[in-house]
Parts: sequence; structure tokens; C-alpha cells
Amino acid sequence: MKKTVLTVFVMTCLLILFMSHGCAQESAMKRKKVFSGSETPFVMKAGDEFVLTLESNPTTGYRWQIADKPDEKIVRLIGSEYKAPDTKLVGAGGNEIWTFRAEGKGKAAINLIYVRPWEKGTPPAKTANVTIVVD
Repeated sequence: MKKTVLTVFVMTCLLILFMSHGCAQESAMKRKKVFSGSETPFVMKAGDEFVLTLESNPTTGYRWQIADKPDEKIVRLIGSEYKAPDTKLVGAGGNEIWTFRAEGKGKAAINLIYVRPWEKGTPPAKTANVTIVVD
């Protein structure tokens, strides 16, 4: 009897823990939007942060760069970072994660290019273009 009650208690606690963790993750996702597709424009409210995730492999010398700075009254770059892949393979590519914040109402374009910074006058290997609409 005691074992059954203890098992039910432990299972209930685990269920509550998992449900509350899911709610916390859902709440965090509502605050920060993550975009990795090509559908555009993205619509958001002022104050929302959003993330663009782009495949990248710095071992080849290529990096993502902003081609045209977006209107900072509408969209502001918060930062970018490279996330290495979860593998031990040498030279495997990962992702560059670009975080922006919607600042004020309007429409802004974010244009990124995948280039080797030292190669001047060479067309980018890839481009990423998104339009952000802030209501």
C-alpha cells in the first residue's frame, strides 16, 4: 500500500514538473520568436525579440554579414553568435544565430550575405533576405 501511494505521489510530482517546464518554455517562446524559414514578412509588436538562424561553416572562411543595415528605429540588431554542431567531425558546419528586437512601428528589410570577408568584389555564396513589419 505504501509503495503504491509513494509511486502515485512521485508520478504526480513528475507530471507537475514536466507540465510546468512546458509552460515556462511556451511562455519564453512567446517572448522570443524564432524564424528559420523563408516566409516573409514577419509581423510582430514593438519590444519583441526575434532570431534568424542561418546555416554556417566558418572553417571554410565564410561568415554571414549584414549587407544593408536595417532602419534601427524599426529593427535593431542585439547580437549574433555561432553555434557549433553537436558532432566530433572536423570541419562540420553549424548555425549562426542573429538576434534582433522590434523597436517601433514600420517595415524594415534585413539583408544578410554569406561571404569570405577578405574577398572583395566577389559575389556572396548565399543571401538571406527577410522583411519585418512592426505593428
